[in-house]
Parts: sequence; C-alpha cells; structure tokens
Amino acid sequence: MNHVSSTIEPAPLVRAPPIHYPRSQPYFFKPLNERVPVFQSPFALLQEIVLEVTPDAEAAFRGKTELALSGALEYQACDDKVCFNPATVPLSWTLKVRPNISERIGRPR
Repeated sequence: MNHVSSTIEPAPLVRAPPIHYPRSQPYFFKPLNERVPVFQSPFALLQEIVLEVTPDAEAAFRGKTELALSGALEYQACDDKVCFNPATVPLSWTLKVRPNISERIGRPR
C-alpha cells in the first residue's frame, strides 16, 4: 500500500494542473487499527505542463529550446506489518520547447 503525491515548483508562464490519481482502495492496517486509502497495484502518474500563450509568454520563450522544471515526489510505502518513513525524492525535467505554429509559418509581428 502507498501514499504518493507529486509537486512541481512554480515557474513563470508555466502551469501544472493537478495530477489525476487513480482511485485508491480502502485498506485496514491492523497494527494501528486504522483504515487508510491505498494504492495496491502499479500505476503511472501523468503530469500535464501548460505554457501560457500570451504575447508576454511568446516573447519570453522566443529563441529558447529548453525549459527546466523541478519538483518532488513524496511517498510512503507500507506492507502488512510496517509503514516505512515517508520519503521525498527531488525531481527535475528538461523539456524541449518548439516555436508555436504561427512563428514557424512566419506570421507577421
């Protein structure tokens, strides 16, 4: 069973909508006499990243080929007898940035 959450550090002109997690399952953890929501099967998390499409954002991203983002994955793993200490793993991504279509076809400015 697991607890898991992911965060992305705020970045100018970038939005990271909330992640949609799979449905958890109720689990009775006998050592603590407690019911907790858990994930008992492997799953994948998908984080959408949205770049703003305002004139200011277009100017800020113009000429850039990469965007660096950072964040963290927090989790707590348990088995039938013990829950391990919660852990946080730092994450980083370098995303490729492409010009928008209007720039590629030479839209007049």
